[in-house]
Amino acid sequence: MDNLLCEESWPASPLTPEPLPNFRHRSHDNDVVKMYPEIDAATMEEAIAMDLEKELCFNNHGDKFVEFFVSKKLTDYRFHAFQWLIQTRSRLNLSYETVFSAANCFDRFVYMTCCDEWTNWMVELVAVTSLSIASKFNEVTTPLLEELEMEGLTHMFHVNTVAQMELIILKALEWRVNAVTSYTFSQTLVSKIGMVGDHMIMNRITNHLLDDLCDLKMLQYPPSVVATAAIWILMEDKNLYFNRKQQPFVVRAAKLPEGVIVPKAQPKSQPAFLGFTQTAEIWNSRACMIGLIGTFIVELILNKGILELIGVEIGKGLDLPL
Repeated sequence: MDNLLCEESWPASPLTPEPLPNFRHRSHDNDVVKMYPEIDAATMEEAIAMDLEKELCFNNHGDKFVEFFVSKKLTDYRFHAFQWLIQTRSRLNLSYETVFSAANCFDRFVYMTCCDEWTNWMVELVAVTSLSIASKFNEVTTPLLEELEMEGLTHMFHVNTVAQMELIILKALEWRVNAVTSYTFSQTLVSKIGMVGDHMIMNRITNHLLDDLCDLKMLQYPPSVVATAAIWILMEDKNLYFNRKQQPFVVRAAKLPEGVIVPKAQPKSQPAFLGFTQTAEIWNSRACMIGLIGTFIVELILNKGILELIGVEIGKGLDLPL
């Protein structure tokens, strides 16, 4: 697995670009559709807990990912590949789940691939294949390869080449492509909070997440933190506040390290937020401060009172006053 691809031949070099037929697509409404309509509180808590646990299992974030992409000089390649994913999603009216899943497959596969030098056509092949895989898992109707390659690429690939590459990627990922993404987590949160009826707000959250998807620095943070940050920023902009309970309540976090002394939370000490990346950095540091692994939404969202609405309860208990 460590020597994947570099000691093997890639399926093929890119083909010479050729004219393609003019595929027509009907106009579409790009409004975000809620993923969890009218689900009871207990089921929603279970969904959030499952997402958090799955997030730990995939472990597809952290400084190591950022350092890897920088060391391999893949920052620009990754940015352009993700821009192409987003544009193709819009052009073909694919779901947002598909583009975030494709980006997840791309990052994980590239990270585990031992290759000294990446070229543009190699990155494009991985991007096209990742989108093809994600669409097969998320879409009712899978787009043709010719449709995927219509715009935005400098190379084109034979259908057999992409099929072989799909198998290579799926084997490398051990067929685990249903990872938790910042988008899927955000959909769970907005459903729990009760914001799903406002399509404008949901679209703004999704646009935040699409911007962050292209930002390599955001790969440091777990999807749950990125998703919650997007919601928090929007609430700052919209001045959305929630009523807080005055009495202490129990927050349940996951896998507190042994011997960790958890200080009392000081929500009012949060600095002003100047931007999304800064917000995520603040959250990450505060998560570590209260003794978490850095992956769960606890003190991260106390200031807006979202936590009492989410009601996540997994693992050990820990008293935090509002």
